[in-house]
Amino acid sequence: MSQKIVEVVVGVLIREDGKMLLSSRPEGKPYAGYWEFPGGKIEAAETAEAALARELEEELGVLVKRSTPWFVMEHRYEHAHVRLHFRRSHDFTGEPTPKEGQQYGFFSAAERTPGLLLPVDLAVVNRVELPEVFEESVNQRTLSRLALQAAVVRDRRVRWVGARVETLDDVLKAKAMDFDYVVTKPECFDALLDQGEPRLPTYVEGAPAKDLALWQARGAHGVKPYI
Repeated sequence: MSQKIVEVVVGVLIREDGKMLLSSRPEGKPYAGYWEFPGGKIEAAETAEAALARELEEELGVLVKRSTPWFVMEHRYEHAHVRLHFRRSHDFTGEPTPKEGQQYGFFSAAERTPGLLLPVDLAVVNRVELPEVFEESVNQRTLSRLALQAAVVRDRRVRWVGARVETLDDVLKAKAMDFDYVVTKPECFDALLDQGEPRLPTYVEGAPAKDLALWQARGAHGVKPYI
């Protein structure tokens, strides 16, 4: 008998200095003491954005004024099968005040948390520092769609590896190969969504930087303007 999927929202709160909020799991919960991005279950008839605002205020006393979809992924624990709706926010106020005995802190991807990160979050923290306006750099490598279809191993010498995509099948292959992001044309973007959400951080190619907020509201990680 298959497990019921539990819908969970996960908050990636990013300060002006680029550091992200992480907190420990309180005693009495599965994986107590592990660190994670904060969040919680989405209640019936509740949007992911509303659930995130509620959970962060209840758990840490943080007021999330606005968040945007980032990507969604599924993960099976021994105790549950969860669908994790990751949402990013730069627009929040209030110093975190743990209400369940947690620890918390703001960290860069290169910094260690006092305790172990949950494996699912460990795979995500590096992506937080992806630039929102794509700039070619030695830290990023983007494969062509043909290369994606032929490649079998991610290049670990580069911090972030992505691929150009046109279909959801392309995205799912990139995800299976542990890529960090995908790049697509504006007209292909909606076809890449799975139940309305991206499966990987997605750049929209040819979109000007001035339209960044509009694309992020639709679920894009960022834009890749033509040079």
